[in-house]
Amino acid sequence: MPYGAQAGPAYGAPPPGAYPGFPGSGQPGYPAPGSGGTSGFAVASLIFGIIGGILFSVIFGIVALVQIRKRGQTGRGMAIAGLVLSGCWVLLMVVGVTAGIISDSRDGSSGTGSGNGTVAVTTLKPGDCINGIQGSAAIEDLPVVSCTLPHEGEVYAVFELPSGPWPGDTAVQDQAETRCKSEFKSYAPDAADTAEVLYLHPLQQSWYRDRGVTCVATDERGTTTGSVRD
Repeated sequence: MPYGAQAGPAYGAPPPGAYPGFPGSGQPGYPAPGSGGTSGFAVASLIFGIIGGILFSVIFGIVALVQIRKRGQTGRGMAIAGLVLSGCWVLLMVVGVTAGIISDSRDGSSGTGSGNGTVAVTTLKPGDCINGIQGSAAIEDLPVVSCTLPHEGEVYAVFELPSGPWPGDTAVQDQAETRCKSEFKSYAPDAADTAEVLYLHPLQQSWYRDRGVTCVATDERGTTTGSVRD
């Protein structure tokens, strides 16, 4: 008995609707860009990025980028801008923290006279013990050492001379010496008789940018250890 045959779809051709997402399948694809309006998350990400709300900016920015394509919304640029601004805030925080650590380290070494390394004269502070001040006509940098080690001098006061035109070497030296002697009496009233006052003063070529005077206590016997106040 012969087998019958019935007409059907061609071999390999799926019936309509078999594969969702393809044309003619009856399933919707992504909506047209802009059809869903502006993403509120993108706006929020940009705002928090501007004011420094890093965590919210990042969260809202990521959510916005995920939803914008699915919902046909606009605001991709705002979401990206919010993320970029958050990155900038993070970078600024890292720089600020690093600068603070360096500054604290410098302050700590200056206040206790326990620092080490060569520093600019303009950065010296009371309590710094230094070397390299003997026999130098012009000084820009000096080695700071622990006051427990042999040293030539101890910084005990720092101040600025009055602003104005260059008054001349003699006037600068007179003002610096008078003020340094006065400051020394307050800093170390019970200093040894061998203690002497030395001052580092600005020169004419640096007057327009630096009028600072650094008062240094020395010892006529040469190097010493400990603080002049001990």
